[in-house]
Amino acid sequence: MFNSTRLGAIKRLIVAIAVAATAVWFPVRIHEAAQLPPVPVRYVPTAQKVVALTYDDGPHPTFTPELLRILRRYQVHATFFVIGNRAAQFPEIVRESAMEGHVIANHTYTHPNNLEYLPIPRITEELDSTQRLIKNLTGRAYKLFRPPKGRVNRRLAEIAQSEGYTVVLWWVSADHHEAKTPEEMAERVAKRIRPGAVVLMHDGRFPMRWRDVAATPLIIRELRKKGYRFVTVPELLLSCGNDRLHRPYKAARR
Repeated sequence: MFNSTRLGAIKRLIVAIAVAATAVWFPVRIHEAAQLPPVPVRYVPTAQKVVALTYDDGPHPTFTPELLRILRRYQVHATFFVIGNRAAQFPEIVRESAMEGHVIANHTYTHPNNLEYLPIPRITEELDSTQRLIKNLTGRAYKLFRPPKGRVNRRLAEIAQSEGYTVVLWWVSADHHEAKTPEEMAERVAKRIRPGAVVLMHDGRFPMRWRDVAATPLIIRELRKKGYRFVTVPELLLSCGNDRLHRPYKAARR
């Protein structure tokens, strides 16, 4: 009798401890989930065959104008993530890009490789200086931000969110060590494409960017064969609504 009574008391105690632990743990997990920063955009969930071509590190006095000619020829609008100090150096190219219907977005002012670890005032100045310049040159500045080299941690994502920016990364990059020619770059994109994808290319900083220029018409033709049409990043985001921009943070796909 004594052993049975004692065993019952022990069971009741274990149950009480488990209930108490759950009561503490569950609200904490809910609070943590509520505090997660938004996921950087790599694609949007859509059944439509739409894709956004994006270019980083410009403007460039040779590569960007050539890209504009190609995009004009194929009637494609793209999104250019410009570096602020380069936009200040080549303002007419930025103006021309915007006038032709392309979106000009924020890729920081000096392209620091360690942006995610810089002091908050420096990060906000990198963003705000570029945003003001884009607005002055084009009359409009979308709150779209791509960090240098796609490096973003939770801290940087939260800072960008607090400043009202949507962080845009990519689903597939045409630039890759396995894709050494424009043809291989186009093949890489075609193999990895999906509806709603963001495609990364470059139009500045390094001489090798001629490959991105040469790959662009190949990519356009190949994706059109697959039934895709091309939109800007703002158009891509509008196709899914704002709820897509508030899901938990995840690392970028390269």
